[in-house]
Amino acid sequence: MKPHNLNIALLALTCAPFCTLATSLEQAAQAALTYDSALQSSQMTSAADKQKYWQGMAGMLPTLTLEGNWDRQEQPDKKYQSGVTNHSYDLSARQPLFDMSKYAGWRKGVAIANTAEAQAKQAEEKLLNSISNAYFTVLYQQEVLQAAKAASHNFNQQQQKLQTGLINGQNTRTELDEAKANYALAQAKEIEAGNQLLLAGEAFRRLSGISPDSIEPVNFQCLKASPYSSLTEAINASQQRNSDIKIALFQTDQADADLLAADGAHMPVVSLYARYGKNWSRNDDDDNILYDAIFGTNSKSNNLQYGVNVSVPLFAGGSQVSQSFEAAYRRQAAKYSTMEAQRKAATDTRSAWLSLTNGKALISAQKNAVDSAREKVVSVRYGREMGFRTVNDELDAQQKYYAALKDQAEARLSYLNALINLAQSTGSLSPDMLKFFQCR
Repeated sequence: MKPHNLNIALLALTCAPFCTLATSLEQAAQAALTYDSALQSSQMTSAADKQKYWQGMAGMLPTLTLEGNWDRQEQPDKKYQSGVTNHSYDLSARQPLFDMSKYAGWRKGVAIANTAEAQAKQAEEKLLNSISNAYFTVLYQQEVLQAAKAASHNFNQQQQKLQTGLINGQNTRTELDEAKANYALAQAKEIEAGNQLLLAGEAFRRLSGISPDSIEPVNFQCLKASPYSSLTEAINASQQRNSDIKIALFQTDQADADLLAADGAHMPVVSLYARYGKNWSRNDDDDNILYDAIFGTNSKSNNLQYGVNVSVPLFAGGSQVSQSFEAAYRRQAAKYSTMEAQRKAATDTRSAWLSLTNGKALISAQKNAVDSAREKVVSVRYGREMGFRTVNDELDAQQKYYAALKDQAEARLSYLNALINLAQSTGSLSPDMLKFFQCR
């Protein structure tokens, strides 16, 4: 059987027993985005945290309060005075004019909402990375299983020929034992490859809810060049769009707001207020008019009050000063966290870029290795037929050929994962980006 080349031949043959070539990587990603429960939980948490924006905004808006009251005053030990019934209501409004803590609360609400959105995007990227890796791993394990089956079949035939040759006196017991050992090893590798394929398939199914038997192979001829022309351009993109950096920056904004609130606790608070109310009261010994008896209208009063309130903090046991120091330290810690996120993003981008650069060369080298191993099998077989190479030499060449097929599959898997890792580190990993892996 003719060996498979670098492109999709081996993938297509591998997929034939297992799938109908129906599900692309983009489709699998879209399914995972609606199926994965961890992502749904993250999105709901993000939606909850975004409400902090409106909660912070509410602190700077006016507050309206309506209060009602009914009470009765009894004086049982005073024979000359009966009870008094009172009714009242008050409508009050208050508008902050200068309150740094309210402003800081709004700033923090904005930062929390932005952080929540960035965290939701980060969770999506992690899921897309995971589903892509699971997708590629299934394809890789299919290749490994196909190669293992081909090796097992070939060594079985070789063993049968040598068994017949031993009976006819054409081969030795040593050659037959070597063939049996190779066949047993090939069977073990086939079983292992089958188990690994099942595990990879279950990992893919858990993330997407889709059967792994339906996924499409990746056509390497469809893959375009990297979207970045240089490593410097990729690193610059990571510094601008990387989700970890965005989250760290927004958390720094939260720390800035906390510091502003702590410093604002030393400042005066100025607010405008207005209050309008009405009071009714009635003595029990007044004329018993029904309306007055119910509402107590014997005595009435209206109240209108408005003004500006100023509150100046003077001393609170030193807690406010301590809180300011605490907020300053936490802000500095957030800055260092941002710096670490920036360095990590640059390192991850550089690693993915180098993996891509080396991956191209490695794939080309592995293709040459497969071709050379195949040619060696043909050459050694010819040499054995001519009498100057042994059966063991041929079996060894065949083992190396199937090992080269597996190494080639590993090189492709590493290259595909490097593409995904580069997209994630530069903040460009999305369902639409995954169209990159199919001819569309």
